[in-house]
Amino acid sequence: MQAKTDNRSQNRSNVFLSARLAIGDHFLLVRVRNLSARGALVDGSSLPPAGAKTRLVRGALSTEAIVAWQANGQAGIRFTGEINVVEWVSRPSHLGQQRVDEAFAALRQNKTLPVVVASDLPSLGHIRTELDAICARLASSPALTLELGEELVRLDALARAVDQLAMGG
Repeated sequence: MQAKTDNRSQNRSNVFLSARLAIGDHFLLVRVRNLSARGALVDGSSLPPAGAKTRLVRGALSTEAIVAWQANGQAGIRFTGEINVVEWVSRPSHLGQQRVDEAFAALRQNKTLPVVVASDLPSLGHIRTELDAICARLASSPALTLELGEELVRLDALARAVDQLAMGG
C-alpha cells in the first residue's frame, strides 16, 4: 500500500479554534482543526461545497478563501492570500475589554477616565456581524432556546435594528 501524497505547499499547525465561515451574509460556526499561511481544515455542519467562495472569520481577523474540498462534516479551504498563523492562533483580544480594564485602572488610581475616540468604536457593520454570530450560536442550543426563547427573540430584533442602521435605513 502506497503512502498518500500530501500536496500542501506549507506545514500546518494542529489547532482547535472557534471561527465563523461566511458565505455571503450567512455565517456558519466552525472549528479550525489545522492552519497554515495559505489554508485550513475546518469542521462544522452544513459546510459549503467545493469551489464555493467564502471568508474565514476569527474575532477581528478575516480572510477570503475558496473551499477546496468538502466531505463528512469537514472542508479544506484555500486562502486567497497569506495569513499570519501566529496572529490567528493567539487569543482574540477585545477592544471593549481593554477599555474597561483601562477605565477601572484609572478609577483605582483616581485618574481621569480615558476618552473614547469615535474612530476606536466598532462599525455598525462589525456590530451587526457579531450580533448575527451570537444569535446563531445561541439559537443552535436547544436548551437555551427553551429557557431563554423570549430573550433570544429580543436579541434577534435588536440585531435586525442594528442591521437596518448599518444599511443606512
